[in-house]
Amino acid sequence: MISLSVFAIVSVYLYYNQDKLIQQIITEANKQLNVEVKVDKIQLNWYQDFPNISINCSKVTVGESYKNSRSPLANFETLSLSFDILPLIQGKYVLNRLKLSEGKAYLKINKEGLRNFEVIKENTDSKAPSTKVSFKIENILLQNIHFQYEDANLSQDIKLFSSSSVAKLNVEGDDLYIDLNGALQSDYISIQELKYLEEKSLDIDASVVYNLKSELLSIQPSELKVNNNLFNVSGTFNIDNSKIDLKAKGVEADLKTIISLLPKEYEEYVKDYRSSGNALFEAEIKGTFNSQQNPLVNIQFQVNNGIMVEPTFNTQVDSIQLKGSFTNGYDHSLRTSKLTISGLNAIIANELIQADFELKNFDKPHLTLATNGKVSTADLFSFLPGKENYSQLTGMIQFNINLAGKVADFKSASTAFRIDNSGELVLSELGGIYKDYPLPFSAISGRLLFNKNDIAVNSLSGKIGESDIQMNGFFLNIFPYLLTDDQSILIEAETKSNFIDLNELLSGLSNKSNSAEKQQASYRFSLSPYLQLDLKSSIDKLIFQRFDGRKLRGAIIVQDQQLRARQFSVNTMGGKIALNGSIDTAPENTIDIKTTASFQQLNIDSIFYTFHDFKQDFLTQRHLKGKIDADLLAKIALDKSLNFIPSAFEASISASIKDGKLTDFEPMQSLSDYVNEEDLANLSFGELKNSIQIKDETIYLPEMTIKSNISEIQIQGTHTFDQEIDYKLLVPLKNYKKADKDEAFGAIEETKDYTKLHLKITGTTDNFDVSWDAKRSINSVGQKIKEEVKTIKDLLKGEKKKEEEKQLEVEEDEYIDW
Repeated sequence: MISLSVFAIVSVYLYYNQDKLIQQIITEANKQLNVEVKVDKIQLNWYQDFPNISINCSKVTVGESYKNSRSPLANFETLSLSFDILPLIQGKYVLNRLKLSEGKAYLKINKEGLRNFEVIKENTDSKAPSTKVSFKIENILLQNIHFQYEDANLSQDIKLFSSSSVAKLNVEGDDLYIDLNGALQSDYISIQELKYLEEKSLDIDASVVYNLKSELLSIQPSELKVNNNLFNVSGTFNIDNSKIDLKAKGVEADLKTIISLLPKEYEEYVKDYRSSGNALFEAEIKGTFNSQQNPLVNIQFQVNNGIMVEPTFNTQVDSIQLKGSFTNGYDHSLRTSKLTISGLNAIIANELIQADFELKNFDKPHLTLATNGKVSTADLFSFLPGKENYSQLTGMIQFNINLAGKVADFKSASTAFRIDNSGELVLSELGGIYKDYPLPFSAISGRLLFNKNDIAVNSLSGKIGESDIQMNGFFLNIFPYLLTDDQSILIEAETKSNFIDLNELLSGLSNKSNSAEKQQASYRFSLSPYLQLDLKSSIDKLIFQRFDGRKLRGAIIVQDQQLRARQFSVNTMGGKIALNGSIDTAPENTIDIKTTASFQQLNIDSIFYTFHDFKQDFLTQRHLKGKIDADLLAKIALDKSLNFIPSAFEASISASIKDGKLTDFEPMQSLSDYVNEEDLANLSFGELKNSIQIKDETIYLPEMTIKSNISEIQIQGTHTFDQEIDYKLLVPLKNYKKADKDEAFGAIEETKDYTKLHLKITGTTDNFDVSWDAKRSINSVGQKIKEEVKTIKDLLKGEKKKEEEKQLEVEEDEYIDW
């Protein structure tokens, strides 16, 4: 009854005096605040939390302490203050509870060292009466508050979020006692552009003392949980002179939590791995921390019985044991920083791996690594970047490697002499498939010996698809090539192959699972500008489409995106080819080929078969027989998919064909209307020589004589790539009966030995005509007149001419065979 009476009396008093009380509180607050506070609405509530009285403010904006700043220090949707009623009635303001909801606080220090959060006015008058406001707040509730702190001088940026946490604030003289307990979400803690504790859940139970005069922040022994792993934290930080003395120790830490403390740039490599095991962690940060100086940082860590599982391939590393340390050294700088991992032992698939590692001078990093062990290719690749591009990995790798030197020296050929690199890799039956080149690698075995930036290859062998290779030699400048984009690699080696299938190698597609059409559509050939090769090669058999070569021997040189073949020889098509040439892949749209070649005793029909009758059906492999010797000088252009570009093709061919046969060749059989011969379908000749030119998509055939089983036939002409033909023939006549004595006027040429007929074959290979060639006969007569005039002149000079002519009588309607 008494309580109810008190409540009624107080309620009446507050009801009639609430405006006065609100104004008094605002007035007292403004005396103490150095910033502007804007409130959309203020309400007084004395019954919700009786015997306390609450002032509820909505849409509160607190300004920065910077002069003339219009940016807010903080925004809150609601701010609630709770006072004791009796002291309040007496004119004393005892604030015992504060609630902040749905807001953001942005504290910052600019480059001039000025702070935007100096909200309390400094009392410079020593005689001034002390404030009536007590800052003993037993309950500060933070709900859905975003907090950000930025120091431009130290390049620090901290971003946290409190969904629900409770704090206490007690002011005693110049000391502020702050207790904080609750759950926080760390967006990040950024220092010098590296972000720590990014997107981590934190549980905090901390006690902090802050002295207003000395600006010393003392962290009493406090607890911080990161992903439910407990750390003890204590130390001091002086905001005025930036001196720090902080210690942290893992009490119930595990391997995964230790990894999570790394900056995200480093954590990214292992963040998806499942890990467990006991971990010890101790850190000390001591010294001055500002734009000119860094504090001393010492970290000790240890892992016992650790386990790490790679999620994609489920590769498990067991029994991880290691000790490690980090320090930024006597100069507290990158130059004197050192990371050490010693006594690393781990087991992968029952195979032991050991390593010792040191990285010092982070400004110009110097690496020392000693490692040995044995691991399967599948397990090793599962821990490497780009592992998703490989599949069906098999085989084992045994290694014993020692590296020492500046990391920069590994990246350049000119500094290779400075590094110390030794050891070996032993490869056993490696295999697998790369996504972008799905032809399987298999049976790769051999020994690789390291010496500085180079690798000696000893008996390296393996297969790519159906092709095999054996190699001995050197890979020079290997580390700069792998670590830097603009470094070259030089391979000097001798190679031997039993079988090479270019259909597979150029397409990346296997013969077993793909058609010839798919392979041809996928042909690609390019040379890296950073690849240099000097190979002596021996190949027992090589195939490409219909080409079948045996006993290939020669040297291959690659430099500046050009491949040069020197003294290359191959047995093929019943004979032998010797060639020298180059393939230039540097042009953007073409592959340019230049070659000189010598053909010895090649079967002509095999040549036509191998090259698909040169994409025409006019003169094919079934028409031609014989052996050809030839010297070839050619320029060939292909597009990047290895398609032939006819307009750029040029060639000069000096050829000799022996024991030749021309069978069922339609243009030759068409001569039956003009020559009375039964053997035109089976024309044989002992030897044929000529020089052929190819240019502007046209084959130029100079005049040549075919000594055949019929007689001598002279032929010359052109044949375009569009299959347009223009052949001139001079054919001896045998017992020819004219239908009309004027029919062949001008096309018949009588010589001292026999009579010939000038013919021409024109049109296309699909539609051609055989007709008289009177114009050519006239030209031939003119040439003979010139020769007879020369003979007369010789006689007038007294020179004798041997007469070996026979007088033949010719019937008017009959031509006699010679």
